[in-house]
Amino acid sequence: MDPRLTSAISTPAIRAPATEAVRLCLTALDDLRKLDDSLYDRFVASRGGQRADDAATLRALWAETFRGLGPLLAFCQREVAARPTGEVTELVQADGDDSPYAMATIIDGDEGDDDASPSAGAGAAATGDDLDFDFGDLDGGDDGGARPGPNRDDLEIGAADIGDLLENIDGASSQSDSQRWATVVDKMSSIEYGLRTQHDEAFRQMLAALEAGQVGAVLAVFDDTQSSISEGVHALVSAVYETFVPSADPATVVPGYLTSLGRALLVRRGIADLAGQLAPHNQVLADPKAADAEAALTSVRELVHRFVGSVVCRAMRAADRWQMVEFDRELAAAPLAGGRLTSEGLVKYLESLSSVNQREVLILHDQRVTSEVRETLASARELFDLSPRTAVEMLARARVAAARLRGRHPASDEVLRAVDALPDGAEADGRALLRLLDDLLELLG
Repeated sequence: MDPRLTSAISTPAIRAPATEAVRLCLTALDDLRKLDDSLYDRFVASRGGQRADDAATLRALWAETFRGLGPLLAFCQREVAARPTGEVTELVQADGDDSPYAMATIIDGDEGDDDASPSAGAGAAATGDDLDFDFGDLDGGDDGGARPGPNRDDLEIGAADIGDLLENIDGASSQSDSQRWATVVDKMSSIEYGLRTQHDEAFRQMLAALEAGQVGAVLAVFDDTQSSISEGVHALVSAVYETFVPSADPATVVPGYLTSLGRALLVRRGIADLAGQLAPHNQVLADPKAADAEAALTSVRELVHRFVGSVVCRAMRAADRWQMVEFDRELAAAPLAGGRLTSEGLVKYLESLSSVNQREVLILHDQRVTSEVRETLASARELFDLSPRTAVEMLARARVAAARLRGRHPASDEVLRAVDALPDGAEADGRALLRLLDDLLELLG
């Protein structure tokens, strides 16, 4: 266990559940992470006309992927239930279920009713009208069960920014270990409820798709649910560390983990970079009289092949990743005439991937960054005559913030490239930076 966490908690009775929470989260994340390659291989098989997995195989994959989630949710329920009377959210056991922590048992192997969610025995969700909880792109639904959830205000902890989830956690050293753990358990209540309802709704969607024989839809449910559940589990790890070890770098807590926002930003920037690199070569290929068309096609092949092997491509959804691999294969095998057509199709496909900007996690991120840049520019503009140095320092912060919008649109990327070309420091450069960032805000609206 991380010595930073154990040394930060002096009370053994608090150290034990805090470290156990992190251990269970890391175990669950490890199981979830294993899905990536398995899911992609199955998606390729389903698109290639190979024998599709049967229902039993896909259900076994589901149980394996979410195996670590059951013990984690059972632990969270116990900790929430152990809070003093009057503070705990009521937990109502479903009729006919002997264990309030049934999910851990069923996910580990008991099939139960094919039409019931693996976690149904541990308490059902609120209706769709009451639920507004999202760790990713997969929305919860009507669970029709007996267990009431936390208040609506407690549930609005979207995947766009884990910081929003944790903003009320007070890590002040004046608090006792028990008080700090109580704040974690408060967050744990909402996180557990959200994880359970997300999983239950996805499980029902998976069963419906299996019954209809729609393997592609089943794999899409896997993809969405893995991302959504991973976000929630990571939020719980972050809650523990933000409370007890606020100085810890989040990247060192779960190395290699990308939040939904981090993954979306990585993919958006990567797609924009690839499109920009391909543009001059595609212009050559579009000209039937171009003498250097073969060289341009070779460059396109190399760029696409390199992209397919990159971390950006691995971060893409299975369907998009598969499509990029198909473009790579077609370009490698096609003669010049066929390569021209494939390259043209690739350009159009990359343009279609701009729909990533419509994901809620990016919409909220872009709104937040745009507001931050706009407010900083307003303050810097007022300070230029009074304190040029301070104004330039503020603009430097706005410059860093604006860079997070890279990949949003070709026009805004062009402005950001002009921003990158400016040197730092001098007041004259600061005024030029101010003008460019004003142009950026005008483009973004």
